[in-house]
Parts: sequence; structure tokens; C-alpha cells
Amino acid sequence: MFNSRSKRRNDCFHREAKSHFCRKINLRKKSFLLSKGLFSTFKESLTVKILVLVKEIIDTNSKIVFNKQKKLDESQVKWVVNLYDEYALEEAIRIKEQFGGEVVIYSVGNDRTKDTLNYIMSMGADRAVLIKSELTDAKSVSEILAKQIREKDADFDLILAGWIGIDWNRGQVPGRVSSVLEVPFVNVVIDIDINGKIVTCEKEGESSNEIIDVQLPALITVQRGINEPRYPSVLSIMDNTEKKIEIVDNIDQSTTKKAIIKIEPEKNRKKTYMINESDPELAVKMLMKKMIADKVM
Repeated sequence: MFNSRSKRRNDCFHREAKSHFCRKINLRKKSFLLSKGLFSTFKESLTVKILVLVKEIIDTNSKIVFNKQKKLDESQVKWVVNLYDEYALEEAIRIKEQFGGEVVIYSVGNDRTKDTLNYIMSMGADRAVLIKSELTDAKSVSEILAKQIREKDADFDLILAGWIGIDWNRGQVPGRVSSVLEVPFVNVVIDIDINGKIVTCEKEGESSNEIIDVQLPALITVQRGINEPRYPSVLSIMDNTEKKIEIVDNIDQSTTKKAIIKIEPEKNRKKTYMINESDPELAVKMLMKKMIADKVM
């Protein structure tokens, strides 16, 4: 019997073995270049500037409470980094550790978001750009991000992001950003391998995996399984106080064409309908009539 779990385990093992083998080759190459006095030039030519798109969301374990005005009581919830963005940041740090370079976080949020960025920067990012805005629709957020990236870090090599936000489950922003910046876009990746200006991406399929080569600069989204994000140490959190978070607060808030009017608890719409009719066709018609009357359909 075919065991997909066993296959996935074996695939993971082979990926780890391949990664370990590549690291050994890189170390040998590095040793050779050091002995020839060439490593500094070699490393300098491979440094990578990576931007990571990060979103702050409500912790899924938080209890959602609404006040008397039927608005979300934010004091009762915990705010964290979107899980898939953590995978993106971890991958960026690993690439930086391999090639050298810089990791820069980009996030759209408010004053509260700075605390979240302070924490995740201690994972190994070099700096962050916090764009203060209350806009939440994907079009506006992506345009804001792309504009700031063009102004501040137009020389980027790679942009990484989680493939979806686990709050609204939209997954639109990364693709829209790549479109505005006019760079290649690869979605839902489980492995990244950089060779010069070419990045090889692996996407997981139902029956087989897909390998895609794109030229840098590019934007890639990652999913669970690409790595295991590290936890910041106490020392790294303490040292993080000197890392720079640039605040951008002169954003035009009138660009959006979409707004959230209100958020309210879901109404309990469960209802049982009893249809006393032996004719199936007539019973269906009666049921539909009742459901339409109750605005269920």
C-alpha cells in the first residue's frame, strides 16, 4: 500500500541529506578559496539583500471579545507575527548565513506593531521598515509596500513572504507586490536554492513536486515545511535594542476603495427543518421555500 506520510518523510530526509551535502561542498570550496586568498572576493560577489514581508495578526489562541459598541476589544487579544511569515524570515536568515548580505523586514501596521517587530528582529534581521497605516485591503497594502521598497531598497535581490495570512486567508499581497515591482513571482514554495542570479524553487504537488528556476530579483512565498523557525535567545532580544526600525507615517490613507465597516460575532444560524411530505420532489421545494423565507439561501 502506498504510504504518503512515509513518502513525505523520505522526501524530507533526502532534502536534508542533499542540503547537508551541499553545505559540505560549500565549506570545502570556502576552505580552498581561503587558502588561495580569494574568499573575500568570492563572498562579496554572492551577498544577497533580502526583504521579508511580515504581517501582524491576532493570535489564533486568543479569545475574541466584542465591546458594547460591537467592536473588537483589542486589549483582550494577543498580537503575533503571521506563522507563514516566520518561515519566510527564517529562510531569509539562513540564506544570509550562507552567502552574507542583509535581511530587512517590511510591515504595514500601527504603533503596536513595533513591539512585534522588535521581537522577531532578534531572530537575525538587520533592520525593519514599519509603514504606519490603517488600510487593510490587499490592493492598498501592496501598493504601499511596493512604493516604499522602490524608495528605500530598490536594489533588493529577493523578497520572501508567507504564502497566506492565517487571519483573513486571502494570500493576495505578495502576488500584487511582485506585479507592481515587475519581478518574477513563485508561490507556495518548500525549498529554495540560490546559484548566482538564478534561484531554484521547489513546489509540492499532490503526485509530484515541481521545480522552477527564476532569475533574481524575484518574490517568493513559502509554506510550512521549508524550515523550522528559530526562537530568539534572551541575549539576542536584549541586543536587539540597537537594531533600527524605521517608521514611515506620511502615508496617504485616502487611496483605498475598500474598508471594513464592522466586525461582529457570527450569529448562530443553526436551524432544523421538519418537512412532513412523502414525495421527495415536493419535499425539496417545501424545504427551499422555508430556507429562502428565513434568508438561509
